[in-house]
Amino acid sequence: MKPDGSGKYMAAASSMTGSVLGLGAIGYFIDLKFGWPQYGVLTGALLGVMIGMYELYKSIYMKNGDK
Repeated sequence: MKPDGSGKYMAAASSMTGSVLGLGAIGYFIDLKFGWPQYGVLTGALLGVMIGMYELYKSIYMKNGDK
């Protein structure tokens, strides 16, 4: 990790990207299975954004010992 502490921000950014893409993909396959018009993708992507924002909040505002 770099001495400036930017590693935790990179981890938060990759967590947000992964959660949006992963949950969006799961929603896409649910849409295909049930024949829904994009509701699963939208729900999965929004849930991924919420999870990613929470991870970003944790990395910025919580110290190492806090939960």
